[in-house]
Amino acid sequence: MTTLLVDARAPYGSGLGRHLREMLGALSRTGRFGEIVLVGPATAVAPVRATMAVPTRVIDCAWGRYDPRIPLRWAHLASQVGRPHQTWFPNWDGAWRLGDGPGSAPVTTVHDLIQLEGTTPRERVRAAIAAPWMRRMLFASRAVVTVSERSRAAIAARFPDQAHKVQVIPNGVAPIFFSPPDHATDHATDLRDLGITGPYLLTVANKKPHKNLEMAIRTFARLAPTDAALQLVMVGERFPHLTRLMQLARDLGVRGRVVEVETLPDTRLAAVYREAEAFLFPSRQEGFGMVALEAMAAGTPVVTVDRAPIPEIVGDAAVLVPLDDDAAMAAAVTRLRDEVTWREDRIAAGRGRAAQFTWDRAAQVLAAVLCDAMPAR
Repeated sequence: MTTLLVDARAPYGSGLGRHLREMLGALSRTGRFGEIVLVGPATAVAPVRATMAVPTRVIDCAWGRYDPRIPLRWAHLASQVGRPHQTWFPNWDGAWRLGDGPGSAPVTTVHDLIQLEGTTPRERVRAAIAAPWMRRMLFASRAVVTVSERSRAAIAARFPDQAHKVQVIPNGVAPIFFSPPDHATDHATDLRDLGITGPYLLTVANKKPHKNLEMAIRTFARLAPTDAALQLVMVGERFPHLTRLMQLARDLGVRGRVVEVETLPDTRLAAVYREAEAFLFPSRQEGFGMVALEAMAAGTPVVTVDRAPIPEIVGDAAVLVPLDDDAAMAAAVTRLRDEVTWREDRIAAGRGRAAQFTWDRAAQVLAAVLCDAMPAR
């Protein structure tokens, strides 16, 4: 069977980390790979390695995401595999100088083009660096995978000469989010240690501008006067933009009722999803929108924006409102809280929608792409 070499430098953090961890575990269960070799920081990768269903070894590499040493030194790292193999880069910041030997025709996943779409001076500098790197990766890859039709169309428009390589493989939803509460072990009904003291609305997103968490804060500010116990819980990685978000909450008089939490282990995150009154997902830019499906799987109704690719992912199971229309989002939350039957219908529809997305199904398709792309020996 095939040996698979994987760039596993970032197994944690945001949706990319989730994608890598879940896809690796599922790939190991496909029966297509005799060994999986992970390139990444040994300590961080160890928990992932423990979940694998096939022999797995680690090539220790402490370089982070978007490190220019990867394209320069990847061939040296790959030489340690010691046998013919296929290479998967789960993000576009991989290596294109792979020579003519084993693993020289990689498969690359490009989740979105967010790195190329900014308008601020800093974002334009980032795009100027990312665009040629991404183009080289697409050109060097035997196949390119993305996660939504919206992302496929964006890649095809930006890189039309590489459009024929692109295939959509939607993400899945981890089983933990479908699990019923276990009050003895996961503290699903006791969230006070996080600062949660009453009913709450929830966001799960890194605190970056494109996640548009301002809309969630404005929505909460509209609802706060009608329910003195209601809170807004914001879970996700911290970035400098968090300062602006908290200032907006102060300006709107609700900072004391906004609970800001960094990343949580999956058992706690699943509990936080389950107990929320509603999940708010106001993002301006997404490749997929995995957290909306996670909330649905946990039985929480989702209010989100009518912005591609989100409707593609959530179907008719979520409540869609116009982008930046916090009045419409607040009205949807109020209806979900007031109309029990409608709420239950949204919850049932959400669970059904989330169940359509599995990592095992995604991995079977990706495994076929990886094996088909491997050069003949």
